[in-house]
Amino acid sequence: MPELEDYQSLCESLPDAVIVTDARGIVVGASPLASTLFGYARGQMLGTAIERLIPAEPSQGASLTHPKPRADTNVEGTSAWRACAALRKDGVSFPVEICAKTMQSAKATISAVRDMTERVRLQEALRESEARYRALVELSPEAIIVHSLGMIVYVNQAAVRLFMASSEGELIGRSLLELVPEEYLSRVRHRMVASPEELEKEGPLLIKSRRKDGQEFYIESIASRITYQGQPASQVILRDTTDRVRAYEELQASREQLRNLSTYLQSAREAERASIAREIHDELGGALTALKFDIGAFEEILPAQGHDEFREALRAKVEEMSVLIDGTVHTMRRIITQLRPVLLDSLGLVAAIEWHAEDFEHRTGIPCGVTIDSDESVPDPERATAVYRIFQETLTNVARHANATRVNVHLAVGGGTLTLRVSDNGNGVAPEQLRHPRSFGIIGMQERALIFGGSVMIENAPGGGTTVLLRLPLEPVEGLAAERSTGGLGR
Repeated sequence: MPELEDYQSLCESLPDAVIVTDARGIVVGASPLASTLFGYARGQMLGTAIERLIPAEPSQGASLTHPKPRADTNVEGTSAWRACAALRKDGVSFPVEICAKTMQSAKATISAVRDMTERVRLQEALRESEARYRALVELSPEAIIVHSLGMIVYVNQAAVRLFMASSEGELIGRSLLELVPEEYLSRVRHRMVASPEELEKEGPLLIKSRRKDGQEFYIESIASRITYQGQPASQVILRDTTDRVRAYEELQASREQLRNLSTYLQSAREAERASIAREIHDELGGALTALKFDIGAFEEILPAQGHDEFREALRAKVEEMSVLIDGTVHTMRRIITQLRPVLLDSLGLVAAIEWHAEDFEHRTGIPCGVTIDSDESVPDPERATAVYRIFQETLTNVARHANATRVNVHLAVGGGTLTLRVSDNGNGVAPEQLRHPRSFGIIGMQERALIFGGSVMIENAPGGGTTVLLRLPLEPVEGLAAERSTGGLGR
């Protein structure tokens, strides 16, 4: 067949297998790829009936080489690509697509055969993957909604239960924004057009809403871009966090109650200390002063002559008693100062800190330098007391644990904020000590600062030693209690 020979070089260069059959359906030509595809050696396929390679399908009503008029065959005698099953030499069936051209002049048919095994395998794998994904989505305890351009196109059963719908049909076809409370609409609209990077940066959105029965509930939503049924869409995962939020609110309320109790106890303790200090000063101080005068008067009435030994012994005893009284008065003043420093009430916080630093240096022998940078006072006595107690506890920890040879104190008051920095050159503090539940001194410092909206940070210095940094606002923090109770969850 000269006309067929003209196609040989072209057929061998095609990416599909090519088979040529005569009018009887006998293979009279095959490309090398066709021989390989059907498992034959080169030239071995010649003389084989086409039905042996591609069995006729009963539904087609004709073989490949004797096609009857069909809708997929054009006037020139070329059929459209159609899928069917083929047989290899060993009898194994595999899927192919075939396109045939009938050549009336040569009384032959040229068929292009495309191996569809890999495509069918991929399609089957895709179907299995989609089936597994759908099963996973349907069984997911999290509510999942898929929307395209804001219109809901899919919901799982968890979403039906979350919104108390009767079925999926009650939600599918509705606008997603119909399910969003009004106060969250602007944020949801922004997220619907935000880029994936923006969504990842913003994180989940916590929404407070109400169910059909009026019950309040919280949901946490996170969205991602997907393709659904060949169209761009967004998948929204909704997690019912009502129990978690309520537990968190209860925990925060409990913490707030504990802090209020701590505030009350500290205030009561400071008031009791002040009362005890006054009692000691007024009662014991007065009694010791009177006793001092009485002893002095007793020394004056001793006889000037006679019984010299007795008189000298008595005078020595009086002097010992006077010294003991002086020591008791000194101890009493120290106790009063520890209970409630007089300077804090009379001269203010700055004078009290300077005095305590000087007293610390005198008692421990550790130099304690104080730098004051203040353009305003601390009028609130409760704040001043909290700062002084934190400073007092800090120096106590330095004396007990730091093994330091130098302490630097910097107090700055300005711009509505008080900053107290205490640094030492000691051996530092281990991180586990800061987190230890029985580090009551550190916990007390942090709680005192937190009551007034402040903070205490304790860090090891790079060159050794420890720095305690207190920051405290001098004005009440608006909404502090409300912020503690919600913890910023409703962002």
